[in-house]
Amino acid sequence: MSESFSSILPDAQMLRAMVLSVIQNQQDYDALLSYLEPVARSGQLLNMEISMELALLLSDVERHAALNDQLYSLVKEETAPTLVLTEAGVILAQNQGAAELFHSMEGDNHVRLGISAADFDAFQKRIFAHRGPTLLQTTTAASATPLILTATYHAPHRVFLLQSLECRWPESVDKALQELFGLTPSERDILACLAQGMTAEEISEQRVRALGTVRQQIKSLMQKLNTNRQNQVVSLGAAIANRTAGQLPQHTQPGQISSYPLELGEFIRDHRLVGWRRYGDPQGFPVLLLHGPFFGAGEFERDRELAHQYGLNVYIPERPGYGRTQPASAGQDPLQNQVQDCMALMQQQGIERAYLLAHEAGLIPALALAVQHPDTFAGVLAVSPSGHFKPGVDLQGVPRQQRMLLWAARNAHWLLRMMIRLSMVQVRQLGPERWVDAIFADAPHELEVLYANSSRQGTLSTYSFNYSQNGAGLELDVQQTTTAWDELVRQVVIPFEGIMGGRNGTTPPDFVRTLQVLNPALQLHEIPDAGQTLSISHADTVFSLLAQRVQNYSEVP
Repeated sequence: MSESFSSILPDAQMLRAMVLSVIQNQQDYDALLSYLEPVARSGQLLNMEISMELALLLSDVERHAALNDQLYSLVKEETAPTLVLTEAGVILAQNQGAAELFHSMEGDNHVRLGISAADFDAFQKRIFAHRGPTLLQTTTAASATPLILTATYHAPHRVFLLQSLECRWPESVDKALQELFGLTPSERDILACLAQGMTAEEISEQRVRALGTVRQQIKSLMQKLNTNRQNQVVSLGAAIANRTAGQLPQHTQPGQISSYPLELGEFIRDHRLVGWRRYGDPQGFPVLLLHGPFFGAGEFERDRELAHQYGLNVYIPERPGYGRTQPASAGQDPLQNQVQDCMALMQQQGIERAYLLAHEAGLIPALALAVQHPDTFAGVLAVSPSGHFKPGVDLQGVPRQQRMLLWAARNAHWLLRMMIRLSMVQVRQLGPERWVDAIFADAPHELEVLYANSSRQGTLSTYSFNYSQNGAGLELDVQQTTTAWDELVRQVVIPFEGIMGGRNGTTPPDFVRTLQVLNPALQLHEIPDAGQTLSISHADTVFSLLAQRVQNYSEVP
């Protein structure tokens, strides 16, 4: 090894110290990128000692990652089953008690908790109209006995915090008791007395009511609360009082209630869980959306609204490593696995023909679908597509973190995994409100889009979707980006076009236009003022063009 190359390589012990300082929040992840960047620019491989050091550090990194998660901190100290839900009802975080009680996982929605869409909508309206905590009723798979959850709105992250009953009881909960169980004012008053440990005789004396009347009201309470034991009524009342008394978490009402729901489903294929999403007009023309690594899987309200407006029925298979979908087993081709997942979803839902909509790296599986099943898909619309990052391509214009990941995917497997795990630590330290800083710190025009008030709920929801599997999806995407996928571009015969942003620093227009050399039939539309966040900032343009193409296809005899 030459002396000049030795001076470029990082020292194994220094690298270990820097990694540990990042996961212990003593040093910024950006400093580690600066330390490693000369290695990436050199184009050289890491030696065995450094590769082994990186491999051994992975377990430390992954263990610390969960400890820094701001959403997880809302649930981890709770002894009762506790969950964090988005305003759309998707589970972002949960403690072990909740996971065991509901057999749920991050990425599931309220249906997994036994809460119907109508009940969840009513709950949202109640918590919106009456300031303070409220209640939800559900059942679990293990028991038909109703389970009561208290719910508060956590303003800093715009999420609902749900917990099985233990404590508290203001006016908003009193209203919930009326709506959920049909309790009359007298019955709610009796329940409050029982919660204080009073007997029927004491209630009769204090409230100046006939003892028989009090006993009849207790019996009515038992019937409405679906129990035949008075001590269960007493326990429930005490639990409500305890859960809803004293210091409440900071809460306000949600900014709005979504009129355009996001449906979640799942199925098993080859012993793997495959999650999927759906939004838009159920009677509309089917669209299969292949999402990218950072946003675009149905979390943004405007996308769902536009799909309804244009009569599009959008299905989103959660790609491996994102949301709930598990990666392929060892030895299976990752790209072919995605193709099979998509075709299985279409078969399950009875979709005979669809239009392909792809975001960023989702273009690669979309191309594979178009090439392998041209009779099944009417066309491909790619949003923020990328050219092929071949070896030797100049990466200087690419944001540094993404540039480092691309280099590591080609040259240092352990470094790629380490960097993704460390970026996840940084993301969790930043929290759901600021996680996008880790990706777009040097692209303020992208952050402006993501921090817009209309984007907040979508940005928050993608936080858990992207990182629920320790960055496995991003790792697969980066590796897939460096394969010879450009050969698929040559083979596409169905209508194929793309929309690109003139301010996209990761995949600028001139780089994307290299795809037209491979396939001259490809049509590209440039939006000069758009960036990588094109799918959010210009959602109207995307769905308008998609609707036009679907209509043109439908009108062909």
